[in-house]
Amino acid sequence: MFEGEHQVNMDEKGRISIPAAYRDVLRNLYTHETIVITRDFDGCLRVYPQDEWYRHVQKFHTQPQNSPEIRAYERVVISAAVTTQPDKQGRILINHTLRKHAGLIKHVTFAGGSGRFQIWDVERRDVKLMEDVIALQQARLDF
Repeated sequence: MFEGEHQVNMDEKGRISIPAAYRDVLRNLYTHETIVITRDFDGCLRVYPQDEWYRHVQKFHTQPQNSPEIRAYERVVISAAVTTQPDKQGRILINHTLRKHAGLIKHVTFAGGSGRFQIWDVERRDVKLMEDVIALQQARLDF
């Protein structure tokens, strides 16, 4: 599990440093530090350890490939996927297409999750969190 939220700055070339805690998870729980970065529906980027990505894609392939929703998912998520590894300083390069999708310019938030994490523009993340808080207040979840 990738825990916590971490803010970092992206350089002018589109490089950002993966938080040390996340790199530790990649090293200790997965076979290598290779990750797959792709689009997320919420206007951020979704990042999978390569092993988790392979499991995700295997599930995708069990779906009816002629479904309009599955074809849309393939165009939005699968086609944008980029496999990469952090350099010696723990940095990754986010390509222009993915940066544009997520609105990444300078200030970036890494947000943890179970088996994957997200990369957000800081301001976009703040807006989404407020929307999520309101939705959760209205949902009245009991757990």
